[in-house]
Amino acid sequence: MHTRANSLHTKLVKRLLMLAILISIVVGSFVFIRELNNLNDAIAERSRLGSELLKMRVQDIAQMSKAPWQTVVQTALDDLKNIAPQSSLGRFVWVSVRDPEDRELARLTDPDYPDRELLIDAANRQIAPKGNEKLSIKPLSRIYPQPSFATLMLIEDDSGHLLGMIRGVYAIKPEVMSRFWGNIARSVGVSILIIILVSALHYPVIRRLLDGLSRLSINLLDANLETAQGLGSAIAKRDSDTDAHNFRVTIYAVRLAESAGLEPSAIRTLIKGAFLHDVGKIGIRDNVLLKEGRLDTDEFEIMKTHVQHGLDIVNNCQWLKDAGEVVGNHHEKFDGTGYLKGLKGEEIPLSARIFSIVDVFDALTSERPYKSAFSLDKSFEILQNGKGSQFDPKLLELFGAIAPSLYDTYSNHEAEARSELKRIVQYYFKGDIGELLEENFG
Repeated sequence: MHTRANSLHTKLVKRLLMLAILISIVVGSFVFIRELNNLNDAIAERSRLGSELLKMRVQDIAQMSKAPWQTVVQTALDDLKNIAPQSSLGRFVWVSVRDPEDRELARLTDPDYPDRELLIDAANRQIAPKGNEKLSIKPLSRIYPQPSFATLMLIEDDSGHLLGMIRGVYAIKPEVMSRFWGNIARSVGVSILIIILVSALHYPVIRRLLDGLSRLSINLLDANLETAQGLGSAIAKRDSDTDAHNFRVTIYAVRLAESAGLEPSAIRTLIKGAFLHDVGKIGIRDNVLLKEGRLDTDEFEIMKTHVQHGLDIVNNCQWLKDAGEVVGNHHEKFDGTGYLKGLKGEEIPLSARIFSIVDVFDALTSERPYKSAFSLDKSFEILQNGKGSQFDPKLLELFGAIAPSLYDTYSNHEAEARSELKRIVQYYFKGDIGELLEENFG
């Protein structure tokens, strides 16, 4: 129980960590977008202020000099460089004033700024006028000594007529970017801390609930297994005086499945199917089921209906539905001549192909009211005669390697078979209750 509980607790901790990571990513993304929008807003405000100052300065110079405004833009831009207020956010390292046809009228650059020409080229390529959008701001795609943004602002007169445009590159100060990433880191850190604190407060409660759920699940699992095993044993005793057949074929099937490399979930299905493979015989009349000697044609057709009876029984129980793989297909033959559906080769579920081999093997090596037990050699000779026709050749070869030791250990030792089956059930059904809960409840 301790191991099972640890498994559940480990999964709980992992999921809480995954939740913390997911929420941190969401929070980090939200804060990143918020901070980036704040930067864009600040740059936009700076751009609008600069354009208004430039317009006023151009108007003043044009009025005083009586010259066309287009000829005084450079002078106004040079003046603006000296009188514009400084910003704690950053500065324009390139400004280009252009007419409506995108011809340059004036330019201002910072000759000492690194990679200036690369920045200008990137700004011209990455941003262009879009419809009625008067101001566009876009982070430059390449990383330079400090983050930079390309800007484009349309300049209109009072009547809305386009006068020109201002292109620019705005460089953000390093300390601003430090605050930018610091705000993101703090927000993510606070979110992780909150999740840890909330998880720490609730974890003991969740752990107690999981422990209780584990105990209830084990009790329910025990009840289900005991019911399935008891029902299978009851049916087995109708054929003979003992239910040892069910114990042996289940052990044989599990060992062959392990040799074939089946996953634990598939082996659990196989075990349930082995317990209940002949459960449909409960619907067969005694004069047919218990008849000594060979059945005639009509009696055999009646006997074959036990497969459908079995499917009807297991399909009415959600926990047993997967056992239908074995219950409904253990009389199929590899060449397609079996029943219920006449499946062929790998159309037959792997669990049913496994079970059909061990079921016949145990029937051959066991004493029945209508026959004596065959020797190991004789039994395997009969199995080999069905290779490729009744049985899967590859599985039969695997079984041949383990059959002698299984026969010696369990064929005439019912107590050992019961003990071994108990260990198998413990291992596959109770070894990791967390895995079973996930398998059954997602």
